[in-house]
Amino acid sequence: MADLTLPEPASWQLVEMLAARVRLIKRSAGFHTDLGDGLILLDDDDAPQHIDMPATAIVVDRISGTNGNRVQASSDVSVTIEFSVPRNEDQARPNRLVHRARHDLMRVLTFDARSLPLGLTKFEVIDSQLAEVTDDTGHSSVVAQITARAGLTEIFQPVSTH
Repeated sequence: MADLTLPEPASWQLVEMLAARVRLIKRSAGFHTDLGDGLILLDDDDAPQHIDMPATAIVVDRISGTNGNRVQASSDVSVTIEFSVPRNEDQARPNRLVHRARHDLMRVLTFDARSLPLGLTKFEVIDSQLAEVTDDTGHSSVVAQITARAGLTEIFQPVSTH
């Protein structure tokens, strides 16, 4: 049985840290939107079966090892933060909302790297884009997508073969 006192892997801590940053986005705090009060998806279990409201998803796309030794490894992590607004779901002006959400996300994702949790060594926004997407069922959404890169350093306890 796993020890429940172990800290989460640095890659998951990154996801949780980004979610905490997104939760800061509130009109009352000087932002254009209230993304922080909305649906934030970190895991499949967070998503309702049919998403009919705006939602922000945070997904780690790739973890690439850069170097390491017996007890420590450094990696570059690619992460996507995506805000999606379903069309035709009573959302007024979805295109404008996506532009505002992108601006708010870019603002909240610009921070001093010294505030990163232990194990995270850097964070930088690489790209942002606006798009319209249609899923397999024909539902259309307007999307703001931010791509970022983070640096991780993970420390491993040696595993005994005895």
